[in-house]
Amino acid sequence: MSFLQTSLVVLAASSVAVADIFLKKTENLGSIGKALTSPWMLAALALYLFQIVFFTYAFISGFKLINVGVMQVALYSIIILLASFFLFNEALTQIQVFGVIMALIGILFMHM
Repeated sequence: MSFLQTSLVVLAASSVAVADIFLKKTENLGSIGKALTSPWMLAALALYLFQIVFFTYAFISGFKLINVGVMQVALYSIIILLASFFLFNEALTQIQVFGVIMALIGILFMHM
């Protein structure tokens, strides 16, 4: 993958992860109605739309599904694990840390 292709996948995968983090921020609102009308939800929807546009462009441009898929899942997992730990004080197990390391190694192999 070229630098531009890699950058687009990183932006798309990051937007999905950040959107999910925004959805997690709605957990304390108390009802689904409040969650659906919160600014967090609106921001998440915008990021999901952003991701759809980027991935559509990527596939129209001939990106390989296997490269995009592996990179997206790995980056998403890394971002969510870090956000879980730093933003929501959720514990990371040793196996999760190992998984992050393996995901990074996988991304490197995909670019060889």
